[in-house]
Order: sequence, then structure tokens, then C-alpha cells
Amino acid sequence: MSDRPRLDVHCWAETESAAYDLVALTRALLGAMPGVRGGVTVYRVTEVGGPQWLPDSESGQPRYALAVEVHMRGRAL
Repeated sequence: MSDRPRLDVHCWAETESAAYDLVALTRALLGAMPGVRGGVTVYRVTEVGGPQWLPDSESGQPRYALAVEVHMRGRAL
């Protein structure tokens, strides 16, 4: 069974530059996912949006966001 879930990732921090550093790290880690992870094959990770500056309107805290699709093949439970 294969799937391509879309993940929206939001990274908050105390400063805009720290929030950007966190989203950049997250982006790199997501990009390194292809391979076999816990018995699940990850074929590729496709960035479909971001990183985007998206300050939190409720808290006013700096935030960046990005969206990815993870193309994977799982196993039946």
C-alpha cells in the first residue's frame, strides 16, 4: 500500500532568525528521510510550499511554515 500524506510543518521560536533556523533544519531533516524507516519505505519527500514567514496572529510569536508530501509504502497492520 502506498500513500502520499501532506504535512504542514510550523516552527515557532523567540526570534524571526531562530524560527528560520528551525524551519531550515526541519527542511533538511525531511529531505533526508528517503530510505527504509522502521519497516516503511520512504521514496521521496517533495516540498509543496515554503518556507514561508507566517507570524502567529494569536501569540505574536515568530513562526515559519512549510508543506511537504511524503511518498511512502507501508505495510499492512
